[in-house]
Amino acid sequence: MLIELGTVAEWVGGLGGFLAAAAAVVAWRVNKRMLLVEEARDAKLTGREREAQERRRREQAALVFALGAKLPQRGSDETWAIYLFNGSDKPVYNVRVESQRLSGGVANHALELGAVPPGRFVVPSHPTYHWGSLIDLSLLPEPVDLLVKGKGKGMITQVGFVDADGASWVLRSGTELAEGAGDSGARAPGHALEPRT
Repeated sequence: MLIELGTVAEWVGGLGGFLAAAAAVVAWRVNKRMLLVEEARDAKLTGREREAQERRRREQAALVFALGAKLPQRGSDETWAIYLFNGSDKPVYNVRVESQRLSGGVANHALELGAVPPGRFVVPSHPTYHWGSLIDLSLLPEPVDLLVKGKGKGMITQVGFVDADGASWVLRSGTELAEGAGDSGARAPGHALEPRT
């Protein structure tokens, strides 16, 4: 029995086929690793994009706040006030400011405004209507003592509003900003009452 080993050309062809198959396996593994690296990079970019989108979404809301205030040049019935600041370039809507008296924590009547344009404003107390008119401090400068320490910093308990994009926001205790909390379904003019996606 004689076993034929084949010609040199057959051996070279067989070795070439084996090397081609090995190269295909190596290329497949390298490609798989590259795909995993690219997916990780894309996930990281997507995370950064989400963070940037979240910052943009919260940008207007973070520029709105209210403080308790005292108007020293007014009579005793209009001494106490609410200072409103909208540092964005768009109005906020359906603003509701909840506050309390400095002595005893008794709740004041809520201040409700349809809109607050960009700027600095003050709303004095009113003996009959609880709160007076919104006064633009850039047009009618008036001395305002902001209550930012001691019992005064706790005068404003909650501020709710809707931003220009129609998202509802609540600012609690002057520092805790949350989206949608306490949403009554109100939206900025021109926005549908459908939930945001």
